[in-house]
Amino acid sequence: MRMKNEPRHNNSDLSEFLCGQIDWDRPELKSTTAAKASRAGDFEKAAIEFIRHLRSRQRPLLGYSKEWVAALRANATDEFCRQAETTVENLLEQSFQTGDHPDGRGTFLAARPEVLQIGATCDDFERYTELVAQGRDMWLDSRIHTIVNIIRFLQSVWPLDECPDKCLLPMFAFLTTALPKEWEWTRRWGETMLGSSGHNWWICQHGGLWKAGFLFPEFKGFEQFQAFFPTYFEREMSLLFHGDGFTRECSVSYHIGTVDLFLDAVRMAQLNDLRFSSEFNQRLHAAAEAEWKLMRPDGNFPAFGDAHAEGPYVIERLRSNAAIHGMPEAKYLAETLFADESFPFGEMMVETLHYPSVGEDLRPAYDRLEPKPPTDLDTALVESGYYAMRQDWSASADFAAIEASTRGYLTSSHGQSAIFDLHLSSRGRAITVGNGKGPEVSDMNNRDRTWRISNYAHSTATVDGQDHVPIRSIYRFDRTVVPTVDAWRSEPEFAYFSGVHEAYERLEKKVPGSRRKLFYLRGDYWILLDRFTAASPDDAHTYEQHFQVDVQVSRAESGSAITEGDGGNLIFLPVDGARGETSLEPCPQPLEGYPSPNQLCFTQKTEGNALFVTLLVPFEGREIPDVECRLLEVNSDGRALSSWEATGLEILFQGRLDVYVDLHMHWNLPWECGGYRSASRLFHSRGSCSVP
Repeated sequence: MRMKNEPRHNNSDLSEFLCGQIDWDRPELKSTTAAKASRAGDFEKAAIEFIRHLRSRQRPLLGYSKEWVAALRANATDEFCRQAETTVENLLEQSFQTGDHPDGRGTFLAARPEVLQIGATCDDFERYTELVAQGRDMWLDSRIHTIVNIIRFLQSVWPLDECPDKCLLPMFAFLTTALPKEWEWTRRWGETMLGSSGHNWWICQHGGLWKAGFLFPEFKGFEQFQAFFPTYFEREMSLLFHGDGFTRECSVSYHIGTVDLFLDAVRMAQLNDLRFSSEFNQRLHAAAEAEWKLMRPDGNFPAFGDAHAEGPYVIERLRSNAAIHGMPEAKYLAETLFADESFPFGEMMVETLHYPSVGEDLRPAYDRLEPKPPTDLDTALVESGYYAMRQDWSASADFAAIEASTRGYLTSSHGQSAIFDLHLSSRGRAITVGNGKGPEVSDMNNRDRTWRISNYAHSTATVDGQDHVPIRSIYRFDRTVVPTVDAWRSEPEFAYFSGVHEAYERLEKKVPGSRRKLFYLRGDYWILLDRFTAASPDDAHTYEQHFQVDVQVSRAESGSAITEGDGGNLIFLPVDGARGETSLEPCPQPLEGYPSPNQLCFTQKTEGNALFVTLLVPFEGREIPDVECRLLEVNSDGRALSSWEATGLEILFQGRLDVYVDLHMHWNLPWECGGYRSASRLFHSRGSCSVP
């Protein structure tokens, strides 16, 4: 047991400074012992009495109570207590200044509430507040996150007897010093950043400023920030999220972080009887719902955009979202995809948010909720441009997700130059993946970051080695490309996606149209078509179809590729007559956590238009299915159409003969192919059973 020590810093100058930041003329302060001591020049007594006054108020509520802490400690396991103490000790060894400004990230200041509430002693708080006081010369360097982190810390320790009033003195002095600087920086920065789509930094900054004004209006200049509620939050919610729920930042990690920022404000408001509009609440619900709708069968999220490494927090989010938002589907998936996962200590009590809870045990709400499987197999977030198709909602299902969101200038800081990026899972195992955000960097000289945001780090199709959107800097682009999804079908037997973009219209030798189609015959295979429309039949181009494969994969002599290992695997089968040369190389900048990423590429060097047709066949373990695929002639309009105009396929799959026809032109006429006649633009027969 660590013993309590005497304070290691002198509070005299901090006390006098803090007393100068307080509006002693406020009615609730005028007659207090603290105000009288301040008028008498006894600043040390005044500061401590003021902090004692704050902690004794009935309103506003900061989120935790002594009863909450007592219940938390009563339920804590010995193992968790040891872990919490170790975490606290390690955090105390970290420098107060981290990164390019002292916001406390990675230090004691940003520790999870339950860690401080269980693992921290009076001596620990003395040690850390001394570090804060000694870092006073850095306080004015604050730019971002500082305010929200200080208030997060204050919320966490507010009811703790182990954190005496004197230990909060440096924190309040830090808060009142940093806030004007941070507010000045926020005002200036806000005028130079993207205003069309909102920004996670804005909600982080203004959320912290609002909390400061709402929780501590006694400080000079703080009360004005109460005006941010609810207008500012309502506006930012409409800017940051599409109506279908996904973030305009085009990143699953930033989606999650931003949802938590808003939820933090919501929970604080609810605790203090403040309310947001019904429209705001609907958007927040849709944002939480989008998470499980896009979830992979293995319980992780596809790494869209600037995503961080995947982790076990997904089940925690499913459980928390189920309880907070009353989502029976989230509970169903938590119990289906993570059937063997027990509730660790603290989960539900603590909430698994990036920011503090309000001291509410969510377990009763979770237990009362009846799980319900999702109604639809597939997901179409049409407004934001994210699509998912799956075999079923089990952990061993096939899964595909496609990004078809707007890319480039004035749209997002955290999207990447990859239109129609394809994420595939076979029998529950992730096969093609995104390569994530990579390291935090500030310049274009970082090869890791610049590669990750390029097309070559994604499962997309490219022309002449060019990115879909020219990269200007690590978070900015020089153009905007708005893809069009002109077909989406979700049927019991199949799912189908068709989209087109004009990213390569900018080239000197223009390729005005780049189209991607994906047909999924549930449980059997995908048909992937990449179709390019060149401006001139005489222009030579290099067309490439890329796959980022996160498992061991080998090339066959035929030019196909096949993944290896236990669990789900995938055959990449390019079709003769609509294929290219096959190459397989190691990924140059693999994301941490990906064991064996490889770049699989099919390349065509040709003049004029081009077409790739690739059959993607999922299977389990080493039981490689018997499959062949060849082009069929499609006759229409009194002639034989080229495969670029209309793609006909004969697929021999496990002894069954399937026929697929996809008309690529903008009109439909009667056609004949493979013994079938129809006028449908999309046709598939599974053996003798056909589906127009």
